[in-house]
Amino acid sequence: MAEYSTMRRVITAQNEKGEGIVALDDRVEPIIAEGRNSNRGQQLWQLWGYDGIPQLPDDGVARFTSSIFAPPGGYRVHICEFPGEGNTLTPRGQWPPLGTALGRLDTGEVSDQIGDVNDDIVHYTDSVDLMIVLEGEVTLRLSDGDVTVKAGDVMIINGSPHAWKLSGKPCRICMVALGAERN
Repeated sequence: MAEYSTMRRVITAQNEKGEGIVALDDRVEPIIAEGRNSNRGQQLWQLWGYDGIPQLPDDGVARFTSSIFAPPGGYRVHICEFPGEGNTLTPRGQWPPLGTALGRLDTGEVSDQIGDVNDDIVHYTDSVDLMIVLEGEVTLRLSDGDVTVKAGDVMIINGSPHAWKLSGKPCRICMVALGAERN
């Protein structure tokens, strides 16, 4: 059985004198999906966020609910790792709620509940997702074709319908999800 790794998180703040300080320096353990609501073995490190427009100066105290996506004006910062073939990670923790509406093109359904969906189903969320591939590769499936992204590539998903095609090797992505409104 493979072991999971923790992620170091360093959060800065501003003290009452206006000085920059380290407010938090800790390790975050991943949530590992069981295969419902995400691919079995997918890992998610929930690092930071805000549920509205951030107010500065910030004291470095977490003020966000546990969700993958933020409400409009807010944001979430995650590291996400799609599993490779032969994944042997034991599921752990509770996969967080979406936090926004998710639309599915296969059923036409729009809901804040994921249901029994894996990433290979075309979906969209009310968010702008800034994604940086840190390791591995993954294919982004869109209506006009597939785009394979690799380590060092950046994707910006503007609430558009998409799906993921996994390469068989782990792919680690840093995701900053900005909560948006859909007209």
